[in-house]
Amino acid sequence: MWVARELVRLLSRVAIAVLIAILLAEIKSIVSGGDTMHTFKIMLLVFGVVMLLLGGTGTGSAASDRVNWGSITPGLGGVVFRGAKPKPDDPTLTPSAVFIASGIALLALGLFV
Repeated sequence: MWVARELVRLLSRVAIAVLIAILLAEIKSIVSGGDTMHTFKIMLLVFGVVMLLLGGTGTGSAASDRVNWGSITPGLGGVVFRGAKPKPDDPTLTPSAVFIASGIALLALGLFV
């Protein structure tokens, strides 16, 4: 059960990170003018490298705290984060996994789009 739960959490957070990066890359490519597709690819590669660097910082950094909405918004009554509480023996999703998976996805998009 915990494997499916953590995979869903990983895929949803990677999808959100990739969608935000795609949106920012598209805005940058439209605003800068010129060859929009080339700018879009370069921005995806840049965001991918930044995500990989953030993944290398490990847990306990300010960036890794932003991935865990439960520690940031404990008193909002589940508005931002519903509060999935894993059992003590179950492994949990690390922020580094989200950053590294997002970085790999963005690099792949930047290279093959």
